[in-house]
Amino acid sequence: MAMLQPIPSAVIKAVSDARALSEREVATRLLETLGPTLTTAIGDAKDTRAARQWAAGRHCYRANALRAALLATVAIAANYEAEGARSWFASTNPDLDWRSPLVFIRAAVQQEQLDRLVQVAAQDAR
Repeated sequence: MAMLQPIPSAVIKAVSDARALSEREVATRLLETLGPTLTTAIGDAKDTRAARQWAAGRHCYRANALRAALLATVAIAANYEAEGARSWFASTNPDLDWRSPLVFIRAAVQQEQLDRLVQVAAQDAR
């Protein structure tokens, strides 16, 4: 069994800072980093207008999923920039039962599942 490397302090700080953002700020940051299509898919909406409405202050019923996605995004982007975060969400991941983070987060119904996604992202950001 491989030893886990410590999570870099830059990743820890980025995730900590993202935890303090409002729901509106979370949606805005996701739109800026992942784009409207991926943000809409994470929020389980059918039209990209929904993501823009969340950024304008409308409540998303999957707000916890959006926040978990942002935490994962900032962790990955701390070392791999926005393009790396977008790629990470689309790639299969053995730590998520060989599902992509996007598929995993859309299926997540419990906060523990969302927490697992963030933990996997933080480990992958090493």
